[in-house]
Amino acid sequence: MADKAVSRRDFLRGAAAAGLMATGSLLGITSASAEELPSVYTPGTYTATAPGFGGDVTVTLTVDETSILEATIDAPGETESIGQAAAKELAQQIMERQSFEIDAVSGASNTSRAVRQALESCVAQAKGVDVSLLQASASAEEAAPVDWLGEAPVIDEAEVVETIETEVLVIGAGTAGLFAACAAVEEGAKTILIEKMDEEFGGSGIRDTLGAIGSRQQLEDGDNPDKFDVITELYRQSNGYGDQRLYKVWADNSGEAIDWYTDRVTEGGLRFRHEVDSHSEKVRYPIYDVGHSLQMSDTEGAHGATANILKKYGQDLGLEIHYNTALLCLIKEDKAVTGIYAKTEKGIVRYNASKGVIVCTGGYSLNMDMLKALQPETVKMININYSYPGSQGDGIKACLWAGAVMDETHGGMLFDRGAVAPDQVGCQTPGALFWMGSQPFLKVGLDGKRFTNESGCYDHILHTAYTLPGMTYAMVWDANYIADMQRFDSHGCSRMFDHENGAESVWPLALNEGVFMPMYRDQGLVVKADTIEELAEKLGLPVENFKATVERYNELYDKQEDEDFGKEAYRLSELRTAPFEGVRMSGGYFICTMDGIHINTDMNAVDAEGNPIEGLYVAGDCSGGYFDTSYPNLLAGAAAGRSVTFGRLAGKNAAHR
Repeated sequence: MADKAVSRRDFLRGAAAAGLMATGSLLGITSASAEELPSVYTPGTYTATAPGFGGDVTVTLTVDETSILEATIDAPGETESIGQAAAKELAQQIMERQSFEIDAVSGASNTSRAVRQALESCVAQAKGVDVSLLQASASAEEAAPVDWLGEAPVIDEAEVVETIETEVLVIGAGTAGLFAACAAVEEGAKTILIEKMDEEFGGSGIRDTLGAIGSRQQLEDGDNPDKFDVITELYRQSNGYGDQRLYKVWADNSGEAIDWYTDRVTEGGLRFRHEVDSHSEKVRYPIYDVGHSLQMSDTEGAHGATANILKKYGQDLGLEIHYNTALLCLIKEDKAVTGIYAKTEKGIVRYNASKGVIVCTGGYSLNMDMLKALQPETVKMININYSYPGSQGDGIKACLWAGAVMDETHGGMLFDRGAVAPDQVGCQTPGALFWMGSQPFLKVGLDGKRFTNESGCYDHILHTAYTLPGMTYAMVWDANYIADMQRFDSHGCSRMFDHENGAESVWPLALNEGVFMPMYRDQGLVVKADTIEELAEKLGLPVENFKATVERYNELYDKQEDEDFGKEAYRLSELRTAPFEGVRMSGGYFICTMDGIHINTDMNAVDAEGNPIEGLYVAGDCSGGYFDTSYPNLLAGAAAGRSVTFGRLAGKNAAHR
C-alpha cells in the first residue's frame, strides 16, 4: 500500500493507492465512464443505518450487477418539513446520479450526513468490501484538521439575477432577527428580513423564556433583581471573558424589550409572564428571577405562535420577508458593509442595504466541522442535538470574511438531560431527552459512588462527568420522587410545577408524567426495582458500593446536612420507599453555541483593532463577548434575553444610521 494516506472518498472510489480493489470504483459509475471503468455489484438488497437529527436514518439499496435499481430512505425521527423532505430529495439524487456523490440539503445537514454514511455502508456491502475498513478510513479522515472557514465565495455580477434595494436588511428570522426587523421598521426604515428556510418553518424559533431586568412585571411584582448582582454572576460564570459593558447594555435595555414583547404577545391573545420563585431557602448557587416565559397552555404546542405574531406585526408596518433566501457573503465597499449576495430559488440575488445589515443567523451547533475545530469537548458531551435547523455558522463565517473577529474561547449550551440505555457507556450513540435529569436527585458514577453536589448549573455536572469513565453516571429516586421534586423548588426550565406567582412551568409535571415517563419506562431507559440491590443490578452498578452510597445518602437526609458535598438540605432526598427507579445518563441536550462575533455596545461588529465595521450589526447566538464554557441557567433566559434585547437595539441603531 502506498505511504500516502487514503481518504474515505478515495476508499469509496476504490483508488489504486488503497490497494483494496483491483479495478473500478466502489460506487456509481456514470454511463459516460462505464466502459472505461466498469463497476460490478453483487445483486441484492442492502440496508444500513446512521444517527440523524432525531433518530436513526435507514438507507436501503437494491442493485443488479451494474446499477442501483431502487433507493429508499426511512427517516421517521427527522422533522417532517426538513429532514424527511431532505430524505426524499437525497433518494432522488442517488437514483439520478447512480453515485454516493450526493449534495447535502440546505438546513438538513444532520440528515444529509446520516444518509451519506448509511449509503456508503450499503455500497460497501454491495461491492463485497469489509465495512470495518470503510469505518477505519472514515475515522482517519475525520481526525484530520478541517478548514471550517474556507474562502469567501467570489460572486461575478454577471451571475446576479436581481438586485433589491432596502435601507435595513436583517438576516435570519429567529429570536434576534424578528426583534431587529420589527424595531427597524418601527423606526421608519425600509426593512427586509431574509430567511433561508421556507415560510412554514422560517421564524418559528423565538425561545420560550427571555431574561430581563427592569420589566413592568418585575417592578409590579416587587422582584426586580439588582442589575449589578446579575452582571457579577454573568461575569463570574464567563470566567471573566464576558464584556461587562455588554452586560450593562442588556441590563439597562432588556426591561423595555420585554415590555414591548409582552404587549405584542398580549395583542395576539397569549400571555407572557415573569417567573417568581420562592426565596425562602438558603441556596448554594445564586438565583435571580430574571426569567419571563410564554404560558404554554395558551399555545397548546402550536407551531411558531409567537413568531407569527411578530411577523404579522412587522408586515403590517411595511416589513418584507423573503423566505428560501440564504446568505452567501457580505458586500463590503470602502470599509463599510453595504449589502449581501444571497442564494435564492431564482439564482443569486444582490441586496443593497443603505443603512445597514444585521446578522442574526444563530450559532454553529449543527456544523460539525466548526464544532470539532472550536470546541471538541462539547462534541463529546452531545447526547441529543435539538438545535434550530439552520444553525450552520453561516453568519459568523460571512462576518469573518468581512474582517470581523470572533471569540477565541468558546462554549455550548448543554443541559444535563441526556439519558442512555442501562448498559450503554458514553453518548456517541444518541440517547433520549430526559427532562428530569436536571433534578438534584442522587447521582453516582458507574462505580456506584456519589461524585458531586447534584444541585447547581445544568452543565456543571456534565463537565464533572467528563472525568468519569465513559462520562456516564446514574440518577436514582424512590416512589416519593414527585413530592421530592416539588420540595426541590428548581429554578428555570427544569421546574415542573407552577412558579410562586402562578406563572406556568415550561415543562409541566402532567406532560412529564403523562407522556414521557411512561415512554421511558416502556423503552427500558428508566428501570424499576423493588430493592436497592435489584436497582444496582439493572443499572450495572457494583451492588455493595451502591448500597453503601444509598445508606450514606439516607443518613445525610436524616441529618438534614450534606456533610460530603454541601448540597442544600431541602434538596436532599431519601431512598427508602419502593419501587426504586433509575436511569443512566451521559452527555446532554444540546441547544446552541454561545460564542460568536465581537460587537461593541452599538451592536456593530468590530475588527481586530476593536474598530466598528460600518454598516454591520450582529445580534443573537452569532454574537460574542458574553458567555464562556458554561451557561448560567440560574439566570433563566439569559441567552435569549440577550438576543431579543440586542436584536431590538441593532434594529433601532441601523434604522438611524
